[in-house]
Amino acid sequence: MRYVWDPAKDALNQRKHGFFLADGIPALEDPGCDVSIDDRFDYGEIRLVTAGRSGSKVLIVVSTELSKTADGNEITRIISVRRAKWYEEDWFNLGRA
Repeated sequence: MRYVWDPAKDALNQRKHGFFLADGIPALEDPGCDVSIDDRFDYGEIRLVTAGRSGSKVLIVVSTELSKTADGNEITRIISVRRAKWYEEDWFNLGRA
């Protein structure tokens, strides 16, 4: 898996949420992560919302799958990373204790 992001969006996300977009990679790779499709708006692409662990934190990562490279690796563009709200974290941890 290869991850990419917009540098300007990375700086904005760090100011707004306190996380660099790269901080979301462990949550995306968490074997226990939960993934859903964000269908609230027509974004012109399929956006995925992932709740996953990064260390002791539960993060919410918005991403989209772009394509595959010549060697078959998927490219994922990370759009946003933030800490889960208390109710999102409770929901994520439900049944995982």
